[in-house]
Amino acid sequence: MIAVCRKVGSGVPVVILLAGYLLMAGCASSDVVETEPGELLARQVIQSAHCGLSGPGLAYVQTPERLQQLLDLPAQNIAVQQLRQVDLEKEHLLFVTLGEKPTGGYSVSLVSANAENTKSPLQLSVVVRSPAPGTMTTQVITSACVVVAVPAHDWPEIRVSGIRDKDLVLNP
Repeated sequence: MIAVCRKVGSGVPVVILLAGYLLMAGCASSDVVETEPGELLARQVIQSAHCGLSGPGLAYVQTPERLQQLLDLPAQNIAVQQLRQVDLEKEHLLFVTLGEKPTGGYSVSLVSANAENTKSPLQLSVVVRSPAPGTMTTQVITSACVVVAVPAHDWPEIRVSGIRDKDLVLNP
């Protein structure tokens, strides 16, 4: 196998092979879909171990007033400045919450976003990380979440997989 690789790769500079590999790997790992040329379908703004939202679910933010309601929750510990920098005329915020957990060590992250167009449902996929069995954790109730910015379109439905067995569904 090594001899075959050497024979195929002989005469081709290693830098060109490496650059081609990195380009293909970058294209293969890109899960963000565009709705219009140059427009990202979703981006992770922040994640937090303490969002202050007690149940697993979704909270959609279209206005500064709604954002302030969520930021005023007593148990939240979110990077407020990053959220306030989002232009709610262009992007809306979606809080994806894991719900209350008995210890630290939980997190939620955006994995991918898909939609055929702005008139079809927006499908987000998240991954939940839990503390490994036997790991020492803080003994405090946490409420992990991720905040995702999505284009300010009239989505008929937003579906989020990865939090529960069934998708969480929101009709904004």
